Amino acid sequence: MKKLNNCILSTPLNGSIFIKSIIIIFIVIFPGCNFNSIYEKSENIQHYKWSKNSKINFAIPVSDTINGYNILLALRNDNDYPFSNCFIFINTISPKGITIHDTIEFLLADEHGKWLGHGFGGVWSTEFYKKNIRFPVKGLYKIEVIHAMRVDPLVGIMDVSLRVEKAK
Repeated sequence: MKKLNNCILSTPLNGSIFIKSIIIIFIVIFPGCNFNSIYEKSENIQHYKWSKNSKINFAIPVSDTINGYNILLALRNDNDYPFSNCFIFINTISPKGITIHDTIEFLLADEHGKWLGHGFGGVWSTEFYKKNIRFPVKGLYKIEVIHAMRVDPLVGIMDVSLRVEKAK
């Protein structure tokens, strides 16, 4: 082992430890990755105050009209969110300009106030799935997400995320 300016130069033993460390890192990190995802984006809500005038916009490029896709919409809230649910308006605009309007309800807490989503430390994530959706035409699909609650601004929503993945 040689020292140069108080640094140990790499030897075969140090190199093999380095390689083993990299392999372990890949084994730990990659199981959490979703290789079926074709689109994933998260939009932060400034100061956790979501205005009704503030649309969350997503743009999904679609090239496959044969296979099905799962669409996951997720809300992340903190403990300051004052309701047990959250109504959301979703506008989906096809590449041909056809708009489909939808309203969904996220159930965020049970009747006792216990948060239903995944989380810890006062931050909770709740997800809504649509499974095995087929896009009728190729092109760019735009999705607008708007909160439909009666209060404005809506306090305690931290971000809104959208993921589109190939259905299994």
